[in-house]
Amino acid sequence: MATVTMKQVRPGEVPKDGGTAVQEDPGRPVFRGNGPNDYVCVECGNVLAVSMHPDQMTFRVRVKCAVCRTINVAENDDRPPEQRRRRRI
Repeated sequence: MATVTMKQVRPGEVPKDGGTAVQEDPGRPVFRGNGPNDYVCVECGNVLAVSMHPDQMTFRVRVKCAVCRTINVAENDDRPPEQRRRRRI
């Protein structure tokens, strides 16, 4: 199992239709999956998601840490924000 440090969200980095999950209990991750990665907060190292597949942790998924209140996003997509948005047909 790999540990992946998330990054702090910057203004304009995540599309408006992305959601922010709020971790209420620092001892309980927000998400549980069946993938290879655990995701931790960039500021304090608190575990936010366990056993997640990178495809599940997209730039649209934000997690607010219960310990330090930092809003985190996974670094799975290195494209600039304007290239991440889907084009409407």
